[in-house]
Amino acid sequence: MNVLTQERSHILASIVKSPLISHQVASDMKELTQERSRTHASIVESPLATHQLSSNMNELTQERSHIHASIVKRALVSHQIARNMNELTQDTQEPALSNRSNMIGALN
Repeated sequence: MNVLTQERSHILASIVKSPLISHQVASDMKELTQERSRTHASIVESPLATHQLSSNMNELTQERSHIHASIVKRALVSHQIARNMNELTQDTQEPALSNRSNMIGALN
């Protein structure tokens, strides 16, 4: 009887041991799957962060270009106004100079 009891204990122990091993394997597989998911998420996150950084840099470059264009435009407008004022001043002075020459000529 003792032999049968021992045999039955070995059978019960192996029945219990088998699910424990299966559970451990399943647990290890789940852990590996989660690790793989985190790795994948990290791989995806990295390009997204790089893309966002590139997008921000592109936006800043465009903004800087707009500012530069605005400064150049203002300078061109100021230059054009100065030219127009210079022309108007010269146009106004020419008749006065012409009148002065005529008056000097008439005096001689």
